Amino acid sequence: MRTADAAVGIMDSAYFVSKKELLDFFNTTLDMNLTKIEQTATGAVACQLCEMIFPKSIPVSRIDWGCRASFEYIANYKLLQAAFTKNRVRRHLDVDKLIRGKFQDNLEFCQWLKAFHDQQPPLRDGYDPAAVRAKGKGGRNLPPHFRPSKGATGIGGGITGSSISGSRPPLSLSSSSTPSRPPSAASTPRRASGITSTSTAKRSSSAGSGVRLPPASSRNSAGRTVPTSSSFPTSFSTMK
Repeated sequence: MRTADAAVGIMDSAYFVSKKELLDFFNTTLDMNLTKIEQTATGAVACQLCEMIFPKSIPVSRIDWGCRASFEYIANYKLLQAAFTKNRVRRHLDVDKLIRGKFQDNLEFCQWLKAFHDQQPPLRDGYDPAAVRAKGKGGRNLPPHFRPSKGATGIGGGITGSSISGSRPPLSLSSSSTPSRPPSAASTPRRASGITSTSTAKRSSSAGSGVRLPPASSRNSAGRTVPTSSSFPTSFSTMK
């Protein structure tokens, strides 16, 4: 007779297993993405774990993975209780508490499930948890926490860090990679007598186009610019 209650007492170390360790256990064993203990309240996770320990003890096509309301969870627990009875597992299921989705009730049941699993012989070879879930109700459109753990990154060709770093070479801040700038025209000395200033060139080009420009300003002895009287238009009629 298979029994876990006789070997797992209320003060057993199995009931001191942390939430993180339980989530890692389910995600690794059943290839899931559980993030909360309350997500096991539907009973579907327990059904699959029981079917994995006792092959064909539960019709996988009847496990409901898409149930949302608490009353819909009861069907999964009926399948689980029937499998326990068939395999003479002495474990009472307090369904009324489990379907409420309370953390403590489901935590203790998950702790028992892990302890019962650890007492069993090694798992059968070639067991594909994701393929088994796909045969159940809602198995083709699973909630995110019931999907395979590799689905978030492995499937769909997500961008990895190596592909990003290999797409272009890293930028270098060394002085050798800094592009040289051509000398600006403002910094070039214009002391040669053969070079025409910018203002003179503009005036010559404007004269050819028929546009009138005021004459250049004169400078006084102190070097300050002093506008001449001819620099301003005498009337508005000359302005265009």
